[in-house]
Amino acid sequence: MRLENYKYEQISLKNKVGFIFITLLLSAGCFWFISSWITSLFNAYSLTNIITYSVSTPLVGISLFGVVVWLWLAMFIIIKTNKVAAHSWTKTQKEQHNKMLILCCAIAVIISAISYFYIDNRLINHGYSVTTKVTNVNIYKTYTKN
Repeated sequence: MRLENYKYEQISLKNKVGFIFITLLLSAGCFWFISSWITSLFNAYSLTNIITYSVSTPLVGISLFGVVVWLWLAMFIIIKTNKVAAHSWTKTQKEQHNKMLILCCAIAVIISAISYFYIDNRLINHGYSVTTKVTNVNIYKTYTKN
């Protein structure tokens, strides 16, 4: 059913439960990516023997954080008004949410690049050897202490 058809209708319990499930699933995925990135940073800082790093982990985690914040805002609007969030938000609220999403993506690119160069330079300077695996989606690096 198109979004316009929900404008004046109540949202069914099935749709609410599905939306809550998707929101919780994306929240768990977001925090998994962020915790994996933080673990890699911690391991690089403490110079453990083997360090695995995925280049896209901070990019996906921080970008997904913006989506998760948007979804939680929408979920609270749905619970409060029982209408689709797009019809309950004002034009300025929609613009603010879109700016937040774009800002999270821009911050994700910057943080991803900084953390990549930090980890790579720190570990190469301390004598680690690097094994790189390039796939269609990601670049995986495994640093091993010599």
